[in-house]
Amino acid sequence: MMLWDGQAFEASLRRIAEFGLEDCIGANDCMRACPVNRLHVNQNELDSVMASGVWTERVKTFVTECVQCGDCTLACPAQAQRDHMMLLLKSRLPDIPKSWKTYVNLKGRRDREWLISLSNIMARRRIGPMGKYVDKRSLEQKPLLFYFGCYIFSPSGSPLATLKLADRIGLDYEVLAGLRSCCGWPQYLMGRMGFAQQMLIHLGELIDQVRPEVIVSGCAECYVALLRLKKKTAAKWLPLTTPEWLLRHADKLTWNRLDQPIAYHDSCHISKKVGHPQPARDLLALMADIVELTESPQQSLCCGYYNIHANPELNHELHLKKLQAVQEKGAAGMAVECVTCWESFIETFEQANVPVWDLMVMAEQFTRPAGHPTEAEV
Repeated sequence: MMLWDGQAFEASLRRIAEFGLEDCIGANDCMRACPVNRLHVNQNELDSVMASGVWTERVKTFVTECVQCGDCTLACPAQAQRDHMMLLLKSRLPDIPKSWKTYVNLKGRRDREWLISLSNIMARRRIGPMGKYVDKRSLEQKPLLFYFGCYIFSPSGSPLATLKLADRIGLDYEVLAGLRSCCGWPQYLMGRMGFAQQMLIHLGELIDQVRPEVIVSGCAECYVALLRLKKKTAAKWLPLTTPEWLLRHADKLTWNRLDQPIAYHDSCHISKKVGHPQPARDLLALMADIVELTESPQQSLCCGYYNIHANPELNHELHLKKLQAVQEKGAAGMAVECVTCWESFIETFEQANVPVWDLMVMAEQFTRPAGHPTEAEV
């Protein structure tokens, strides 16, 4: 049974914003830390719009381009949760960017069944053997549930690699994936609170059919959505990231190693907001020496995905900065644990002929039985 009402998301944000406005001391450290503040907006401008409801073009552009990385909150000397305050502003934007409207056209929409069904027909053909898991009509009760959601369609190959690893270990599992099971967290990060909450409730109903003990996801946003769902419903299942899950079974696999060092990119949601930077590093260490790009995971540069392509040029600049850091450190490539991060970086890195590895894809290749190629395929 849900413990929230229909407006819980926005109500909680309003309370956080009120505390933030009271606690703000005007240091402006939040805006200096922001990786996308190209207009040099200061915190007084944001607070003014939040308090008055009168928007300026500068603030409107900045709020649209915010990537929800959390750097502002980490930098605040008064511990105001500026990232949550930005979410409230996103929910009040007077104009919704076209790229956002396109993004939510299908994901999680139960009011467009015919369109989702048509999209699924084409998607199942495109993703081959994984197509059988897309929006399954019936779900079996299993102790282990892989929750791929919308990222089952990802070109990263992460979902297929994850299942190959589970089969190699000998696990029994169910898979929940497809447009109809979208977690709603991307919509939440766009400020579409009601839409996001209904999607999360629907996800909970689907999970209840499986009655899992453990739920595994390779998307940072899906993982955070599961954490919230567990908290609000007092569910007994345990949510895990894919590295957390695989480390539990690492001793059942034979690991090969790459003879070149690999850089690691920290997901904003998992490393910064949830504070779990270590499991992915522990997994990567089984396959390669790790190159740290910053002094701490909290300083990692965001992939920029969650302004939902509002400013592609700005995001490309973030990707180039990350690429430059990898090259300057002498790493042979970069590993990520979040499919969203992989999708963000891959184009820029491929153009520079620098690999980006999804950790599940890398782990599947580096634990293949003797006689199968490993490094040559990476």
